[in-house]
Amino acid sequence: MMQSMPNSKSSTSNDESYRRLIYSLAENADYRALLIELLAVIHRDGGQYTQLTGLAVSVEDAITRVHDMRLEIQNLFNARKKRGT
Repeated sequence: MMQSMPNSKSSTSNDESYRRLIYSLAENADYRALLIELLAVIHRDGGQYTQLTGLAVSVEDAITRVHDMRLEIQNLFNARKKRGT
C-alpha cells in the first residue's frame, strides 16, 4: 500500500542539507563522476545538460524536477484514492 508522501514545503528544509552534501561530494573526483551520472538520469540525457549549464544549475534543476515528479505521483495517488481504486 502506497503511503502519502511529504509535501514539498516539509522537504524544503532538507534541500539546503542536500545541496551542501552534494557540493562537498563533488569535490572528490570519484563522487563527482557518480553525481554527474545521477544528474544525467534525472535529466534524462547523457550528461549534456550538466555540461551546458554547469554543476550548480544542474543540481538545482534536478531538485526541482524530482519535487515536480513527486508532486505528480502524489496527485495521481490522491486521484485514485478519491475514486476509490
